Amino acid sequence: MKRILALCAGVAVAVMSPVRAATPVDFAPLSSLIEQTKAATGLPSGTAVVVVKDGKVIHEGYYGLADIGAGTPVTADTVFYIASATKPFFALNALQKQGAGELDMAMSLQQMFPQTRFDGLDAEAIAVRDLLTHTAGVDNNALVWATAFSGVHDSASRRALVGATRRDPDAAHGTFRYTNLGYNLLSIWMDQHDGLPWQDQLQHTLFDPLGMRHTSTRISTAEAAGWPMATPYSLASAQPTTPLYLRKADDTMQAAGGMVATAPDLARFLIAQLPGEGNTALARELITRSQQRQVALDSSYLDFARDGYAWGWYTGQYKGHPLLHHFGGFAGFHAHLSFMPDQNIALVVLNNEDVLGAPLTNLIADHVYGLLLHEPGIASRSATRFLALQAKAAQMQANVARQREAIQSRPWRRSLPRDHFVGRYVHPLLGEMRVEAAGEQALRLRWGRLDAVASAGEQTDQVRVELVPGSGSWLTFQVGEGQVRSLTFETLTFQRMP
Repeated sequence: MKRILALCAGVAVAVMSPVRAATPVDFAPLSSLIEQTKAATGLPSGTAVVVVKDGKVIHEGYYGLADIGAGTPVTADTVFYIASATKPFFALNALQKQGAGELDMAMSLQQMFPQTRFDGLDAEAIAVRDLLTHTAGVDNNALVWATAFSGVHDSASRRALVGATRRDPDAAHGTFRYTNLGYNLLSIWMDQHDGLPWQDQLQHTLFDPLGMRHTSTRISTAEAAGWPMATPYSLASAQPTTPLYLRKADDTMQAAGGMVATAPDLARFLIAQLPGEGNTALARELITRSQQRQVALDSSYLDFARDGYAWGWYTGQYKGHPLLHHFGGFAGFHAHLSFMPDQNIALVVLNNEDVLGAPLTNLIADHVYGLLLHEPGIASRSATRFLALQAKAAQMQANVARQREAIQSRPWRRSLPRDHFVGRYVHPLLGEMRVEAAGEQALRLRWGRLDAVASAGEQTDQVRVELVPGSGSWLTFQVGEGQVRSLTFETLTFQRMP
């Protein structure tokens, strides 16, 4: 581990590409704080930082390892999964389609899918605009799990799953509730209506014009091109330096979170968002419209106040200035895109770790914007906050270890011997979940790309399973007349096969 940490510190860089502008701003203290934090936690996962000012990249910093086992450092060429930071791209493509007369933001969900019957839902009242601004007031757990996690779906099953969309009991139509569902529903319509998959639309309308040469909506494209890809890690894992098992594939790259990119490529997208000359590949009026708030909010995430949501962007005040941002989180990854239009500043931060990544990025943003806004005392205050994060990370690991021990110590509560639960369970639209024996008492569950060993639950015939690492869910078996008849995972029921 000492050798790895030494390498981790040694690969931190601040380089300038041929189009970069010189700057007197000193980012060396920030680099030191990032390196110290990685060393203190004993987890040399990777972080990429790109800072933009006045339409030019003024700083790049690459820290830690893209692959700890292989000792592969993060560089400007490292490709990260950016999860929900995909949404600004997808929404901007939708606005482009509207401008070309190919999409009506007032089109209703029922008009999108005229052959679909929506039970208990007024699909005529829900518009495309609602889907993109998280105000549709709908829920569809089955579609979200299929497209983002299990990967068990095809064009026919996705269209059928649209019919499982129901009214969200916790958020009325017109009320903001963040979800992946709206973007997924619109992408299914696009694929069916346009004849060109949404993935290819983003390539043609955004990636190619902006010169984003190491960005894709398909993992297979990145692999075929030999792009160095960041491996996912988690501080909350039982073995933090061991990669998480769950990896993204083409069938789990969905419109609400389906892109891989390098930090410099994402900086190109943010430069196009800034006023001034910027990048003329995209129409200025289109960019301006995409940044207009569509729904009011009163919330926050870490240091970031959120007073609204635009087209794929949260809006709010940060350090006394308007800031637009969107983050992305998934098992083993955290992504940050933000920009301050009135100051012509933008920031990209990418991490291949999912617990420390968010608070670390929060402090990086505080330092970067503080420096560029000439905030008094930013250096000393930043150092204090980084030290506090290092202490919190150590406590966090101890807390997670205690929680994991408590979970594993739960007694098994079964109404039948374990082997009665082993078998095949099938959902008509979500495919097959296999339950197998594991060890002396446990059960192993496999569903598409998901694979995890369950621990005992709190109730009889219930288990706890982390199909998505770091995110536990209850799974309950239904037993009757001495037989296991089905299992329910969240709201989804799979029937036992003979």
